[in-house]
Amino acid sequence: MKTLLITASKDETDNCAQYLESIGSENITYRWPVKAMDNISEIDPHVLVINADDFPRLWKTFVQFIRADAKFDKVIIFLVSGSDLSEKEQEKAQVLGIKKVLPRKLTETDKKNVYNMLVQEDLVTEKTSMQFAFRHPADYRIVTGRIMSMFSSIIIFKPERRYLIDNIKPGTVIKSCTLKIGHTTTEPPVKVLANNGLELELQIL
Repeated sequence: MKTLLITASKDETDNCAQYLESIGSENITYRWPVKAMDNISEIDPHVLVINADDFPRLWKTFVQFIRADAKFDKVIIFLVSGSDLSEKEQEKAQVLGIKKVLPRKLTETDKKNVYNMLVQEDLVTEKTSMQFAFRHPADYRIVTGRIMSMFSSIIIFKPERRYLIDNIKPGTVIKSCTLKIGHTTTEPPVKVLANNGLELELQIL
């Protein structure tokens, strides 16, 4: 998966860029939309992220430019904005096929929504992106499941068999773990930050 980020203010899209990178994206950043237009065929992105605050007019021009070429019909486009778009701007975004307007700092819900959109488009797959499993710290059973989202050192993990996490309390350190991202496999210990009975929030130590 390749993501094109268009932003003049790098800090405002860092959070989104880091999350996409954590789920296997190769990120390419341009500071000026016109330059990105010149190179769009060479870049050939699967995902486009535009900082709408930096380019309040140009983002629409750029998206129209992309949509005019059938080659880019399937490109998933996100806007990043520090404030809510006006109703008129939201209507324009919808007409232009913007998937979602994202805040500068993604919430766990935002991450799940983005992840699910990418999975639906076959840009991220559970088999090739991220896998996680651990040995239960009390009874040593293997717990497998799905990574719902991952950002920095935080993993949201949904087990295949929920009953296996019933007695795992926040604060528990799990030492026997396997984390696979792409072709890289590591065995980091993790700390349980939260357990809502459906998912575990884990911190890589």
